[in-house]
Formats: sequence, structure tokens, C-alpha cells
Amino acid sequence: MLDDVHESLPRNPDDTNSYVLGSIKRRNIVISCLPAGQYGIVNAATVATNLKRTFPKILMTLMVGIGGGVPSKGDIRLGDVVVGTRIMQYDLGKIVADGKFERTAVPKVQSPLLGTALNHLRAKHELNASRIPSILQQKLERYIDQRLYPGVYDPPGTIKIHYGAIASGNQVMKHGITRDNVARELDIICFEMEAAGTMDIIPCLPVRGICDYSDSHKNEEWQRYAAATAAAYARELIEELPVIQEQPVVAYLTSPDRNRPENRRQLLMKSLGFKQMDSRRININDNYKKTCQWLLNHPGYKAWLDSTRFIQHHGFLWISGKPGAGKSTIMKFAYSNMKRACRADVKTASFFNARGGSLERSTSGMYRSLLLQLLEEYRDLQTVLDNPDILPQNQEDCPPLNILKDLFRDAISVLGQRRFTCFVDALDECDEQQVMDMVEFFEDLGEQAKDHNIQFRICFSSRHYPYVVLKHGIRFTLEDQPGHAEDLAIYITNRLRINDQSLIEDLLPELLRKAAGVFILAEIPSDLSKLFKDLLTRDTKDMDSLLLCIRWILFAERPLQPEEFRHALWSGLSLSKLVDSQIPAATRDKNSLDKVVISYSKGLAEITKSQHPTVQFIHESVRDFLLKDNGLHELWPGMETDWEISSHENLKQCCISYLNQPSVSTSIESLPPGPNSNARENISTKFPFLKYATQSILYHANAAAEVVVQNEFLSEFPIVSWIKMNNHFEKHTIREYTLAASLLYILADKGYPNLVRTWLKDHSQWQIPIHRERYRYPLFAALASGNNETVAALLNTASSMMNGTDITEGLKNRKDLKEYKNRTPLSWAAQEGRLDIVTLLLETGLVIDESDGGGRTGLSRAAENGHEAVAKLLIEKGANINISDGSRSTALHHALQNRHEAMARLLIEKGADINIIDESRSTALHYALGNGYEAVARLLIEKGADVNMSDESRSTALHHASQNGYEAVVRLLSERS
Repeated sequence: MLDDVHESLPRNPDDTNSYVLGSIKRRNIVISCLPAGQYGIVNAATVATNLKRTFPKILMTLMVGIGGGVPSKGDIRLGDVVVGTRIMQYDLGKIVADGKFERTAVPKVQSPLLGTALNHLRAKHELNASRIPSILQQKLERYIDQRLYPGVYDPPGTIKIHYGAIASGNQVMKHGITRDNVARELDIICFEMEAAGTMDIIPCLPVRGICDYSDSHKNEEWQRYAAATAAAYARELIEELPVIQEQPVVAYLTSPDRNRPENRRQLLMKSLGFKQMDSRRININDNYKKTCQWLLNHPGYKAWLDSTRFIQHHGFLWISGKPGAGKSTIMKFAYSNMKRACRADVKTASFFNARGGSLERSTSGMYRSLLLQLLEEYRDLQTVLDNPDILPQNQEDCPPLNILKDLFRDAISVLGQRRFTCFVDALDECDEQQVMDMVEFFEDLGEQAKDHNIQFRICFSSRHYPYVVLKHGIRFTLEDQPGHAEDLAIYITNRLRINDQSLIEDLLPELLRKAAGVFILAEIPSDLSKLFKDLLTRDTKDMDSLLLCIRWILFAERPLQPEEFRHALWSGLSLSKLVDSQIPAATRDKNSLDKVVISYSKGLAEITKSQHPTVQFIHESVRDFLLKDNGLHELWPGMETDWEISSHENLKQCCISYLNQPSVSTSIESLPPGPNSNARENISTKFPFLKYATQSILYHANAAAEVVVQNEFLSEFPIVSWIKMNNHFEKHTIREYTLAASLLYILADKGYPNLVRTWLKDHSQWQIPIHRERYRYPLFAALASGNNETVAALLNTASSMMNGTDITEGLKNRKDLKEYKNRTPLSWAAQEGRLDIVTLLLETGLVIDESDGGGRTGLSRAAENGHEAVAKLLIEKGANINISDGSRSTALHHALQNRHEAMARLLIEKGADINIIDESRSTALHYALGNGYEAVARLLIEKGADVNMSDESRSTALHHASQNGYEAVVRLLSERS
């Protein structure tokens, strides 16, 4: 049935299967069968297990072969094909009290991907007959001497395909009465002996050709023909499966078999979501009636949807426009319209929000949102979460950015012929470098989609980005479109609400000119800066309150909830004695909170309309006025030039003031030990700003440390009470700190490089481990958080870039970082072969021969892994070359045990003691001869190695040399003995 047969590939050492490799219509196929004379569920499970060892990336299997039909079910005839939609292991059960056999097996069904292909093929067969006869005829033309059909029968013209339940068991069914009883009880149409053993190991669909009727009349006459019809059906089904982008096979051959918890995908899917994921799209007003319809007939939009022109635009559409021109509105319209019009296809949307939290304005949040929507709609694509080469086997929380991109790419590659369209709005509200990286990534995806005929489309919208040039794609400017001008005219006409038509005709052209294609300017004057300044200076009272309000909206670590915002303002104003000294009582009254936000911001801030409301400016142009148009200095002429840094210092003081309130301190001390969700909710309700003040005080201090000295703040920082409060708000127990945690460890773990540098100026011996913390050492904590600058600060270098290379390259977000919990920073860096990091660590003055949790020094780890440059540096800096570890092995032992001949020569030349014995009483000479290093052995002998020492097997060097046939060494040893 294969179109092509491929060459064999190496197998996993534990795999006893034999394989035939090939392809059917661009789909790679692996064929294996049970050993001769062996059958049954257990043997089938063994074959499936071995298959997964060598080919862990296989998504599904077909169990193709013969079976016994149940004649009373659906007119099943010899040579027909039965496809198992449900599998029952009929001989699995228990003997109950009255001696009767009670079946305990539960039904097993096929995977969604197989089920989708199966339904597609069944639907095709409703219209057209199966191609089994033509497939058999075509394939058998190559084997004209083979007699496939039984007895005197000729090939039949029609083969029926039956779908239903199959009974699977370890015994051959050859008794008609028993057959009928089981068939009635389980509602099955076929008996076979393997499928139940494979379905718990790998998704499987049994396809059986009927060769007998599971009774005493069994014979082999119909077996070859029945097997052939089943194989022909399997080929027809395989051709319905989506073509998956080819992956390098060898990369997976040695991948270990990884067992995952059944709910791991659900945990990963849940981790992708975040609270404000859809808030920006929800808060965008719907298009005004009769507007936006022009887009559906726009030539560029229609060309983007035209599959025949995909090769030209690679699936890209970019809509750009002025601020306030209605880009988000038209994106929401396009997304909603396509959602209604093309229900069978998947549409996803991500709307950046500069006024939102970090995930709302970053590409990391965008990838999380798009990937989650895609995997929820096409559930079979969730298999990408099982790829051990992308995700570590113990990963259950949200992956970092680089892994999110890999997962998204993998999911796109297995879309097959299904359509997938993304709408990504407001690129200008995301970091510029992130946008450049994202556009490059999507261009690469578009190229792959074109090459593999994958229907993947993406629509961007943004303000004007003249520096972003698409290699392929369709692009148009919103305010230049005639339909957009008509929309604006409709909008203004309806907003005027003037009955005098002649007056409307007089006013409309001037209003359109002033609006300049921008909807927001159709409502307010074109000089926005003057408007905002007029609003804010209409009265000059409470300017301190306004300034604090602006600072919180601009520079909070995350957008504040309304009640948090209210208490944050109180805390800052209490420092200046501008409010009552008592913390205000908490309230959730919407009118009260609206009044606070509007009055303090003088109408330029609002509470968002979402499930989790936050405080933000009424429009992004307010932020532009304050920062880009010099509005802040016009309102406060005496303001510092480094206003952002002074703002962070001011917000830090707000946090300190709140945490030091007597009522807050008393409540913190009275908290019950251990996790307590009720206590957490109660204290958060009573003191709404407490969680933010606790979790963000160090963030503001770190930002202020660019200019403002933080030594006194760190020396007086209430570390123990902060840890208690932080742990109280921490959702994940593993991320909690012990009360003995050092401030440096916390700063490294949180990723605050400026505070790390400040702390290190007043302290030394920072590398001392904190044994009970999650990562033990501050350096490991910083690497785990992926903060390059914090790593650089700990290594006392100005930047993570050294000689044009990032010293953390390949180290941040390491999936195997937890495996180094028992290492010291030096032994870990030496094991990794990172000469740059080892050099920096040595400059911090650490103990060069400090042993890690395995009793190993940095030199020992470098020798074991063959990192000669690292070993040479350590020796030059005074490392003890002869220190033994727990197994009494020296660096020289480890170099020879791990076959690093050049490393061994280096250590010998640098004066390593060559006669030290390890716990197996072996010397360096024993290991050199045992691993075939004749030249090293000669060097050791010339350096004075004791040739008469015997190891634990009482073998001397002469024994080893003789056994390995080293005649020259034997002669040399004989001379020295």
C-alpha cells in the first residue's frame, strides 16, 4: 500500500520491533507487526510501547488486519471491512459470588484527529463509493503472480464498510453461541485480538477485514483477501488525514519516553489564559450603524481572502491609520463579521492595550491569547503541548515567550487544510522591538504556510509604522479610503442631531476637514494639547492630587483596580497631610469610585468596563500629551528632568507609608500561619492597596535606583514581615520564601538589578547558598527568572553583553535548571563550559575549591565534561588539582572515565597526582588502558605511574594492557615492573 519505501532508521536500544518505513501521499508511515506466532493484547501492547520508544512523535496508529464478523449484525460478509468506533475488552472482568463472570472493561474510543478523518471519509462515501476495489487493482498490478482471492471467487465489485463496536481479547473466538451472547451484551459486530492493548498507549483505530464468522468453521481461505481490503481502506483513510509539516526524524529517535499526568494539557491550557485577555476588545465600541460595511468590498480585503492570491500576499493584511481613526473599531468589525460568516473556520483576535497590564501590551500576552484560542477551537492540535523537545516534561505553568512561539509554529504546521485567521490590533501600543520580532516571526510563518499550502492569514492594525516593511502582504491606510470618509460623514451627521438639512450641508465639509479622518477629533478640537491643558488648568486647586493620580496611572507596575487606586492616592496624600490620617473604609460602590477617579484626574481618567475593571486614561492621546507633547512640564514648570525616576521614588514612599500604618501592621502580625484563602481575601478587602504595596514596593525602588540612592532603604527593609506578607499573597506554594531568605536572594529572584548592585556594594560573600530556598543561590534564581541584567549585576559586570555576546545566551529559561539545585554557581558554570561566567565568578572572590552538593569542585565538573579552557583557567587561578570527591575520584579520574583524552593530558601536564586510587581502587593508568588511550597510558608511565597497583578486581595495568592487545605498552610495563 506504500507509494514509496524508505531506508531503515536506527531504533531505540530497548526496541525489539522490526519496521517498514515509507509514505502515502506525503504522509510518512511506520509499519510494524507482531512477532511470528505471537498474538493477543499483551503482545500488541509490547509492540506499541516499543513503537513509542523509537518514534515518540507518532500521533496515531491504525491496527490493520483480519477479524471475525458477527453474521447477525448488518449483513456482514466475508471480505467486508469493519472499522472500530468503540473497543471493548470482552475477556477482562472478575468472578462474582455466584460464580458468574462480570465484565469490568470500559469502552475505548478513537482520538479526535482520527475521528475527524473518519467522519470525513464516511461523508464522502455517502456520495461516492469507496475506492477499495480500485486501490487493490492498482496495487496488485505490480504483483500479477499473487493470488489474493479465495477459491474460485473473482474480485467483487462492491465491498461494504461497517462502522461499530469491536470486541478485543486474548483468546480466539471459535464458538458461535458464545459469540452471539457477547455480541448481544456488548453490541459488537466484530472480534479481534490486539486493539485493546494499544489504545492505552497510543491513539489507535482498528480496521479489520472479515475472514470468518468467529465460529468453529474458521479457516485461512479468506485471510489474505480480508487483510488486503482492510489495508486498502487504511490507505483511503490515511489520504484524508491532514498533511503535517515534516520534522527531522532522527532528532526524536533518542528522545526518552516521557510519562505525563493526564491533566497536564488542561493545566497548560489554563496557564495560557489571563484575566484581561479580552478586555480591550470588549471595551471597544461597536461600529456605528451603517459604517464599516465598505471593508467587505474593499479590493485589498477581498484579495487577502482570495486563496488563489495567497502566494502573492502570504496571508498578510496590514491596516494603518492615525490615532483615533477607528482602527480598533474596524478590526473588531472585521473579526466579528468573519466569526459570523465563516463558522467552520477558526478566527482569533488579540488587541494590544498600552493602558493595560504587562500581558495586554506585550507579544507574550498576544501569543498566549492566540495559542489558547486556536487550541480551544481545534482541540486535536493540543498534541503540540506533548512535544518534549519544546516543553520539559514537568512543565505545568505558562511557558516563556520563546516556547510560546515554538508551540504556535508547531500548531500552525499541523493545520492541514483547515483555515485559521488572526486579527492583531494596535501594534503601536506594544514595545517597538517586540513588534519587530513578532512581524519577523509571522513573516516566517507566512512563508511556511505558502510552501505547505496552509490557509493561515493574519491582519495587523497600527498607527503609521514607516520603518516596518513587509516582504509580502497587502497594506492600506484607513483615513485614505473613500468608505472611511463616508463612515465619518455618517457619524458626524448623526452626532449633530440638527434638523435643518441646509445647515448640516454647510457644517459637514468643515467638520470633516477638521476631523482629518479621525473619529475622536470629530468630537473634540484638533488641538488636543490645548484641550487637555485647558481641562487641567481650568482650576488650579488639588494639583498635587492630580500629579499623584497621573503618576499612578503612568508608572504603576500594573493597572490598579478602582479601590486599590483610591487607597494608593490616600497613602501618597497622607504623606503631605492632605487627607485624614485614618485609612479610609473600603468600598465597592461604583458611584463612589467613579467620583474619586474623575475628580482626582479632572476627567482624564476612567474605570474600564470589564469583568476586572482598572483605572486608565480616557484615551491614549492623553498619555501622548503628558509625555510626548511636554504637557507635564507645562503644567508643572519646576518639575525635575528625571521625572519618571522621581515618580517611582514617590510611589515607593506611598507603598512604605501604607505598609507602616499601625492598623496594617497589626493585621499582618495577626495573620494565621500557612495558606489561608479566607484570611487573604479578608485582609485584601479591608486593605485593598496592601497586596500591590507588598508585591511592587521593590519594583518602584529598583526603578528609582537609577538615580536615587537606595542603600538606606535596603538596610532598613523589614525583610521578615515582608516575606510573611508576600507569602500570604503568593498563590503558588513553591514560590514562597522561607523566613531565613536573604534580601539578595529575593532581589535576584524578582529580577531587580539596580537593587542588587546597591546591595552588593555594602556586602560580600553573596554566593553563600540559601539551602531552603527554591534555587539555593541568587545566581540560579536570577537565571530561572530569565533576567539578563540581574545576572550581570550578580556577576559584577555593567551589562549582560560581553564582547558582543550575551553571557546568558542559552541559559535563561533553561528547562533543566532545576537539575542543578545541588550545584554551586562555580561548579554549575564549569559543568556548562561557560568560560565567561566562570571568569566573572572568580572575580567575585569566591572559594575556588568549594564543593557542591555532590562533593564536586568546579575543576572536577569541568574535567568530567571535557571543558579544557575552563579547567585551565581554574588551575591557573589556584584550584587544587588533586581534590577527591565522595567516590574518592579526582578530576583526572573523571576526565578518563568520560573519555576526555585531551583533558587528561592537560591535567597530567599540570601536575595531577597520577597514583591516587578511587573507591574501586583504580588509578588513572587503569582508566587510560580500559578506555583505549594507549598514548595517555605511555605518558602516565613516563611520568612515573605505579605500574604494580591492582584494582578491586586485582588486575594490574599489565593485565589491562594484555587484555586490550597493547603490545608496546605491555613491553613498557614489563620493563618497569
